[in-house]
Amino acid sequence: MADRFTKADWEREHLLAGFDRLHDKLIEWARQAPAWPPFDEAKGLIARLDPKLRVPEIDLDRALVVGFLGGSGTGKSTLYNALLGRRVSRAGKEHRPMTRRAVVACHPDVDPSFLGLDADSIEIHQINVPFLEQMILIDCPDPDTQDPDDGDGGRRHLDILRAVLPHCDVMVHTVTSQKYKSHVVGQELRKNAPGRQILFVQTHAAIDPDNRDDLRKYLDALGLRVPEIYRFDAAEALARQEGGEPVDDQFGRFRDLLEHELASRARHRIRRANLLGLYGWLLSAIKAPIAPGLEAVAKVEATTARERARMASKIGARMNERIDANRRLWRGRVLRQLNQAWGVGPLAGLIGLWSAAGSVVRSLILLRARTPTQAVLAGGLAASQLVAEKWRERRAATALVAEADLGLTEGDLSAARAVLKGYLADAEIQPPAGPEDGGDFSNQQLAEVALDVYQRLDAEVDEVIGRRIARRAGRSVHLVFEVLFGMLPAFLVVRLARNFFIDHLWYDRPLYGLDFFIQSAFWCLVWGAAVGGLLLHWLNRGLDVELKGVVDRLSRAPILETLCRDAADACAAIRAHAAALSAVERDLTQIEDKVGGVLDLGLGALRVEPRQALPHEAGTNIPDAVPRPIAVESKPVRITSS
Repeated sequence: MADRFTKADWEREHLLAGFDRLHDKLIEWARQAPAWPPFDEAKGLIARLDPKLRVPEIDLDRALVVGFLGGSGTGKSTLYNALLGRRVSRAGKEHRPMTRRAVVACHPDVDPSFLGLDADSIEIHQINVPFLEQMILIDCPDPDTQDPDDGDGGRRHLDILRAVLPHCDVMVHTVTSQKYKSHVVGQELRKNAPGRQILFVQTHAAIDPDNRDDLRKYLDALGLRVPEIYRFDAAEALARQEGGEPVDDQFGRFRDLLEHELASRARHRIRRANLLGLYGWLLSAIKAPIAPGLEAVAKVEATTARERARMASKIGARMNERIDANRRLWRGRVLRQLNQAWGVGPLAGLIGLWSAAGSVVRSLILLRARTPTQAVLAGGLAASQLVAEKWRERRAATALVAEADLGLTEGDLSAARAVLKGYLADAEIQPPAGPEDGGDFSNQQLAEVALDVYQRLDAEVDEVIGRRIARRAGRSVHLVFEVLFGMLPAFLVVRLARNFFIDHLWYDRPLYGLDFFIQSAFWCLVWGAAVGGLLLHWLNRGLDVELKGVVDRLSRAPILETLCRDAADACAAIRAHAAALSAVERDLTQIEDKVGGVLDLGLGALRVEPRQALPHEAGTNIPDAVPRPIAVESKPVRITSS
C-alpha cells in the first residue's frame, strides 16, 4: 500500500497536518488567554468558528458550492438560469420577491445533504449536465425584499439566505448600473466574505452603460479585493442558448472559469485559500480590539513605572540618610574585613585591635601608663571597650534592618493606589485583590518590602566592601604597608640591640628603662595609626559613592515591584499573550506560502492587509457568518428532474 502513496499524497498530508497544527495552536492560545475583555471576545469568535477552522479532508474533495447573491432585479436568477442553459429559478419582474427560497442545482450523482439545509428552505433540481459534475449552484433569496406572506414579518428569506451563504465556497455577486450601492446587500456581502472567494458581475450589459469603475470604488470601500468585474447580459445569453446560438465572449469566459478552472482544476486551491482567508480574517478580527487595548495597557505600565519611580525616589532619599548616619558601621566593616583578608602580620594585628576597640589608643594616651600596674589597668579598660565596641556594632547592624523605614507615608500609598486603579479600569484589567484592602498596595506589603530592602542593603554593603578589599588591598598592597609599618619597629629593635650588645656590654652603659618601651609602643601605635589611616583612606575613598549606587539599584530593584505586583503581572501576562499570537501568524504565513493564492483566477475576496486589524464595525461580527438553524417545520424536499 505504501508504494501507492505518491509524492503528491505526501505533500497533501503534510499540508493538512500544517492546518491541524495551526488550528491546535490557535485553540491552545485561546485556552490559555488571561482574563481580559479583548481576549474573551477572541475566545468567543474562535469558539463559534471552530467547526469551520478544522476542515475534514473529505470536504476538500466535495463539489464546489457557488452561491448567487444580489439585490432584486439585478439579474441574479437570470444569470443562474443562463449558466444552466435552462429556466430553473424564477426570474422576471412578475415575481416579487423574485427568490424566496434557495434554489439548488446539482448533478444526480452529487449528494447535497452535506449542506444541512432545512427541507422547507430549498428546492433541489437534479440536472444531468457535465457543468454540474463537480459543482453545486445555489440561487440565494434576495436580501433587499420583504414579503408579508413569507412569515416572520416577511423576513424569513433572510434567515434562509444567512443559512445558505456560509456553505458557499464562491459567491457570485450581481449588480446593475442602476442598483449596485444597496446597503443591505453590501452588508450581507461583507459579513459573509470572510473565508470565501467572490466573483463580481455587472448584468444588463445590453441596456445599461458600463459602470464598473464606480462599482470598483464602492466595493473597495466595503473592504473587498476586486481583481476583475465581468460585464455581460445574462438574459441575452440565456436567449441565445435557447435559440441554439453561441453566447458572447464575456459570458463564455465567465462560464468556462466556473466549469473548467474553479470546479475542476482549482477546487482544492479555492477551499484552502478560503480556509486561509478565514484564518487571516479571524486573526485580524482578534487583533482589532487588542491593539487599542494594548495602548491602555501601556498607560498602566507607564503609570506603574512612574509611581514606582516616585516611590523609589523617596526610598532612595531615606536609605541615603540611613547610609550617611551609619558611616561608622560601614568603616568598621572595612576594618574587620581587611583584618580577615590579611590574616597575620604586625599591621594586620594592629588593624584587628583597632577594628575591635578603636578607643585603646585613646585610653593609653589618657592613662599615660608609666608603671606595670597602669599598663594592666589600661589593658583591662581596653578589653572592656573592645567588648562594648563589638556590641555596639552588632546593635547598629541589627537596628538598620529592624528599624527598616522606606520613607513612604500612607498618603503616598493612597495616591499611588488611586491613580493606578483608574488606569486599570480604563484598560479593563482586574488584578487579584490584595489581602487587606483589595488594592495593589498594603501596609503589610510595604513592611515586607522594607525588610527585604534593608536586608539586601546590608548584604550588598558587605559585598561592596569585600570587592574593595580584594581590589585595593591585595597581597602586594599588604606587603607594601606591612613593610612601611615595620620600618619603625625594626629601627627600635636595632636601637635596643645596639643598647644591649654594644652600649651596655661593651661600653658598660645603662640599659633603656621602661619609659623607652612605653614611648616606643606609643610611637609604634602612632606610626601604625598613620599608616593605617593612609590605608583606610585608600580603602574608604569612593565608598560613599558605591554605597549610594547600591541604594540607587535597590530603590529600583525588581523586589520593589511587590508594591504593584498584581498590576505589573497582569499587564505582563496580557502583553506576552498578545505577542504569542505572532506564532500563529507565522504558521499561517508559512501555509500561505505553500498553498499560494487564487489571484490568477480573477477571484475577489475580503481585503485583509498583512496582519493589520480591520475596523471593528457594528454588524460585521461573525455570528451572521455562522450557520444558524431555521426554526421551521420539517417537510419533504421537493426534487425536480430536468
